[in-house]
Amino acid sequence: FPEIFDQQASALAQRDLKPDGWRLESPVKLRLLERLRKAGTPLGEYVRGRFYYGIKTGLNEAFVVDRAARDRLIAEHPSSEEVLKPFLRGRDVKRWRCEPKDLWLIFTRRGIDIKQYPAIHDHLKQFKKALTPGIPGGRKPGSYEWYEIQDNIAYWQEFEQPKIVYPDIASEAKFFVDRDCLYPDCTLFLIPEGSLLVLSVLNSSVNAYFFGQISPRIRGSYLRFKSIYVGQIPIPPATPDQQCCCERLAEALIWLHGPEVRKAMDESSGLMTAY
Repeated sequence: FPEIFDQQASALAQRDLKPDGWRLESPVKLRLLERLRKAGTPLGEYVRGRFYYGIKTGLNEAFVVDRAARDRLIAEHPSSEEVLKPFLRGRDVKRWRCEPKDLWLIFTRRGIDIKQYPAIHDHLKQFKKALTPGIPGGRKPGSYEWYEIQDNIAYWQEFEQPKIVYPDIASEAKFFVDRDCLYPDCTLFLIPEGSLLVLSVLNSSVNAYFFGQISPRIRGSYLRFKSIYVGQIPIPPATPDQQCCCERLAEALIWLHGPEVRKAMDESSGLMTAY
């Protein structure tokens, strides 16, 4: 122990023991984090606190369907298309991109007139006991109807806008911009901001270091991307030229991580293996 102490110990100034929490780090690291914080506006302030979580249905088995079931419900009654939304799971989100599995959410939000959607009603009716709130074997108690989504997603219109989406738990930063009006599940967060400049900062190596210092780690060294931590990420000011550069780089990285390039790389890998 004395040998390790002599090698790794460092002095910590009294002023660095802040009232909001102590960081027992080397002065060099503390100064670096302080410099990074001062380099820009905290993301929470930048987006005016607009961090939202995805949808908790209370029973995905009833509300999430595949393409075949979606097409069948629309064929049974055309009104079904109004409440069938493209669905995105946490496991489908990658860095710079997402890989949705052609799943669809029956988005029966609060106050919906279910009589206008007979095919949807008939589909959900088979799960009525498990969907009924407040009974043994049902969903959590609440003022919602058995055929409605469990949580009151009052901000659902934000799903229809360009937005940055990311998982609540991940091994690294996995942010991407959604422009396909995907409806995220409850393991995802979203920021109603489609800025490629912000996206480039969030996926940058500098932020990877910064966020790794402020986020707690859980089993397997996974990071928690809660708003209390993500909101601290500094977004530096950018000149028009810098913003243009970041946006072009982000577009290139999105393309490089896109399905066309990955498919071509897989095919090339297959050819190399054959040779």
